[in-house]
Amino acid sequence: MISKILDVYTKILVLIVTMLMGVLLVAVALQILGRYVPFIPRFLWTDEVARYTLVWVVFLGAMIGVRERTHFYVNFLPKNMPQTAESVLRILYYVLMYIIALVFIRYGYRFFWGGYRQQSQIIGFNLGLVYFTVPLAGVNWFIFLTENLYKDFFSTAKKGE
Repeated sequence: MISKILDVYTKILVLIVTMLMGVLLVAVALQILGRYVPFIPRFLWTDEVARYTLVWVVFLGAMIGVRERTHFYVNFLPKNMPQTAESVLRILYYVLMYIIALVFIRYGYRFFWGGYRQQSQIIGFNLGLVYFTVPLAGVNWFIFLTENLYKDFFSTAKKGE
């Protein structure tokens, strides 16, 4: 049940990343065209939009990557490792990732409030929207790690019984 909810949530995240990539593409294209095409004006707002959109794309992509085990999960060891060694490395991965997630949640909360007190220079919107990506990433990593941990260690144990 929870896995199906997280599947839908991940699809929503992918959709948001896709839309933000479109916004990023347009903003960067306008920056480039504004420099080299004489009849297109140089827009000042495109730099901020591109920068803040990129931050959101990176963090949302990292969230999706943790769920799909393609981010922070490096599989460089041979496939025929002993099961105990593989389990130890997987446990180490989870311990380290939970620490990172908790750091992002705890200090990201402070980071967010620091950004919340600031305004962007050109567009004038509250920078808390950009800084919010850090604690949001931590919370999502924690949730996705918990789901993956359950799948790795607990759901397989039930199937074996």
